[in-house]
Amino acid sequence: MMRYFCLLSVFALVGFTSCLKEKTIEPIIVEPGPCSDTVSFTNFIMPEIIDASCNTMGCHDQTGSGGYILINHNQVSTNANVIYSAISHEAGFTPMPLGQNKISDTLIQKFDCWIQQGTLNN
Repeated sequence: MMRYFCLLSVFALVGFTSCLKEKTIEPIIVEPGPCSDTVSFTNFIMPEIIDASCNTMGCHDQTGSGGYILINHNQVSTNANVIYSAISHEAGFTPMPLGQNKISDTLIQKFDCWIQQGTLNN
């Protein structure tokens, strides 16, 4: 009987001390979202997307042969949602740039971030 009592005491002691061990708390790592950096119209949207993909063929420059003139902030921001839908190749919109490969998802995401940030003229 004493043997069982000692054995039971050892198990209880081991169980109790295992509960007293300090638990390691893993830090929560917060990944920055896709829109964590402010997207600049002047330094990114206009040169990297609009000029590079919309105005290079003369489609949306001052001639407006593509139906939209996209040469300044007001014209781009006013049409931002249509532009986003076209460059994303959404159903119901003419895929842009016309007759070219779709621009990269990274560029499309940056354009979307610019919209989410309020189409700033920065």
